[in-house]
Amino acid sequence: MSLRLGIDTGGTYTDAVLIDADSSEVVAKSKSLTTRHNLVRGISESITRTLGDKRPQDISLVSLSTTLATNSIVEGHGARAALFLVGYQESQLTLANLSDATRDLPVYFIEGGHDAGGHEKSVLDLQSVARHLDALDNTVSAIAVSAMFAVRNPAHELAVRDFIRDKAGLPVSCGHELSAALDAPRRALTALINARLIPLINDLIEATLKTLADNQIDAPLMVVRGDGTLISAAFARNSPVETILSGPAASVVGAQFLTRFNEMLVADIGGTTTDVAMIKNGQPQLSEQGASVNGWRTMVKAVQIDTHGLGGDSEIQYDRDRRQFSLGPHKVMPLCMLAADYPDVIKELQEFVDAPLVKTNMARFIVLRREPDPKTKLTAQQQALVEEVKKHPQSMQSVFAERHFALALKRLIEIGILTIAGFTPTDAAHVCGWYDQWDSTASLLGASLLSRYSKHNLGRSWDTPQAYCESMLSQVTRESALCLLTAAINDNNGVFGAPMHQKQQVLLEQMFTSAADPLANGLIKMQAELAIPVVGIGAPARSFYPPIENIMQSKVIVPEHAEVANAVGAITGVVKQSVQLTISPVSAKRVLVHAPTEQKEFDELEPAAEWATALATELVLSKAEQAGGKQLQVAVDRHDNIVEQQGQTTFFESTIIATATGRAG
Repeated sequence: MSLRLGIDTGGTYTDAVLIDADSSEVVAKSKSLTTRHNLVRGISESITRTLGDKRPQDISLVSLSTTLATNSIVEGHGARAALFLVGYQESQLTLANLSDATRDLPVYFIEGGHDAGGHEKSVLDLQSVARHLDALDNTVSAIAVSAMFAVRNPAHELAVRDFIRDKAGLPVSCGHELSAALDAPRRALTALINARLIPLINDLIEATLKTLADNQIDAPLMVVRGDGTLISAAFARNSPVETILSGPAASVVGAQFLTRFNEMLVADIGGTTTDVAMIKNGQPQLSEQGASVNGWRTMVKAVQIDTHGLGGDSEIQYDRDRRQFSLGPHKVMPLCMLAADYPDVIKELQEFVDAPLVKTNMARFIVLRREPDPKTKLTAQQQALVEEVKKHPQSMQSVFAERHFALALKRLIEIGILTIAGFTPTDAAHVCGWYDQWDSTASLLGASLLSRYSKHNLGRSWDTPQAYCESMLSQVTRESALCLLTAAINDNNGVFGAPMHQKQQVLLEQMFTSAADPLANGLIKMQAELAIPVVGIGAPARSFYPPIENIMQSKVIVPEHAEVANAVGAITGVVKQSVQLTISPVSAKRVLVHAPTEQKEFDELEPAAEWATALATELVLSKAEQAGGKQLQVAVDRHDNIVEQQGQTTFFESTIIATATGRAG
């Protein structure tokens, strides 16, 4: 038997599946908590549980998907990197949010660069590069380089890259190697994010390789890109930015593999977010503008994702202005999980429940996520707060009773030292008996506190904590349906990812209320219907998605193995690489081919296109082989921008795009 092992390292869980390479059947699966302070542990537990009595030597391929790159960008935990901009003007930092991305990071402007025709605009100043490297003095872990019009002529980027590698021995990320598009600031942003992710992804790959070796698994390791295709681990080390949205992309591929549908709306609900994607004509819809994370629009091709801050670990809090409960968008540690690790918090929660008055922060705790790095500079207040929670989680009510730590807490959460524990849908599910993984006593006490807080602050009241939890779980289902409709409306409008207007949301919420309760006395009676089926995946999907059929006339399917669909998608993708060459005019008929290897002129377009096609095919085959592809097939598309007007033919540009597709490993 030949087996393939898929692994997904998410923000909450690390999943693993074994698939029979011949029958494509899932033969084993498991879930373990992701241990972000020690990735080896979580990965090892998942692999060991999944292997069971299977023979390690039967595994012929391993593939990994992850949300760590995306989460790192969102949380601002990337490695410290420097950015060298060749031929740029300082004013260009204001474009593509580049100034925000480079805040607190060294940025150096270097003489050099090319023009749109690929001709050298200014002589490259390598002496300036040397001076700036000396000034850095080992304060960064990687360097990004972006030169003006490097996609037309990469000579200066390559020269700076080689110089830095020889002089400083640091990993270097080049913009032209990540995108063939012309937008220089966005290309610089992409290169910078890539550089900041290199140490993180390298640690993840090393942890995975160590775990495979410990389990005597000798097989090629692949990594999922943001578009759902696969690259080799070595390729991912150099281009980790391509793993942005790797986890959501794997979930889309996995959902299609498990259902075999060619048209569907995929909804992946995890601990932190709900990610909605579209599959049309058997292919995931890709973002035309490039993956956008945390407001930064990169040039990375990725699955088109509508992301909402709604998950099993979204914090449930009472909104005093609206007099109702809100879900998310912030993720917290569920109280049931906290109590499983620190049983003493139950005593404190019980004391709050027994108190005559419920206060705002009684169901929230501050938890140490990791020890501060000795190099991290903390204020006296920040250090005091860390010391307070170092030995044991502290309730926010107790900590804030004497001192105001709000700003210190916010900063320590941003840099990943502290986190919050609070009441979540996972807690509500424990109270209602849907789950029993952790300590439901803490969840019940938290539900009692929040339901009483609502009653005492002019909100809705419930007879029991269980009734309150049932109401919260129903709210998760309604908001999940809202996520689906938002994605469908955005797709119709061609603006996938846009937030819904508040008035639209109010109307749809009223619609859901009338649909869920036919006896409701509201004046609005209507129900939505999606033209394509909804496929729900993720650990909580089986709980929250089937009831959506009661409020929307739509087919909702939660397939078998939905809880590990990401890991399934990780091992069922293909290798796909593209190379784009551009041909531009030099004179009336003479043209120039812009290639990464050389710039070559031709007397006419057709021989230039023939030469460019052959070179693009050669380059893409080499690139796909480096990415781990086998049995490769190449398709070439040519797009000519030629305008005919009043009998005159004017050639503006031609692009040759070669795409190689094949099996992994």
